[in-house]
Amino acid sequence: MILLKSFLKNIDDWIAVVSLAGIILLTGTNVILRYLFSKPIAWTEEVTLMLFVWLIFVGMSTAMKYNTHIGVDYFVEKLPKPLRIVADFIRILSIYIVLIYVFIILGVKFIGNVSGKVTPILTINYQYINIAVIVGAVFTIIRFTSQVITSYKETQKGIDA
Repeated sequence: MILLKSFLKNIDDWIAVVSLAGIILLTGTNVILRYLFSKPIAWTEEVTLMLFVWLIFVGMSTAMKYNTHIGVDYFVEKLPKPLRIVADFIRILSIYIVLIYVFIILGVKFIGNVSGKVTPILTINYQYINIAVIVGAVFTIIRFTSQVITSYKETQKGIDA
């Protein structure tokens, strides 16, 4: 049970790791086969592209979890506390708007637009590839909400102390 809970807690990390490992292994294998044996595998480009899409969008959640997204807060830190609170609220609201509208709402429309499109060699429906946009956004919303709640609780502890 603990192993399952740990896996589910880190599922975005696992998806990113498996995607990156797959990209490296497939690309490396294909390079060796192409240049040493002149026999490349035809479908590796399709699979690595799929894995790359999943890596990018699910990796967005992993970056959010470890707070490794690029942020420029130099000027915000120089603001008086009431303006910092407003700036932080605007930042949080902006992130939610982008995640919900751009990644989820427009992502659903995007997936609907590619419903009949398949990859040329493996004939995999592009919906299976592009669903990574929505999955990554959902994971990121979960991670970001967790960060916001933790930050709020720490702020409340500082006020109460």
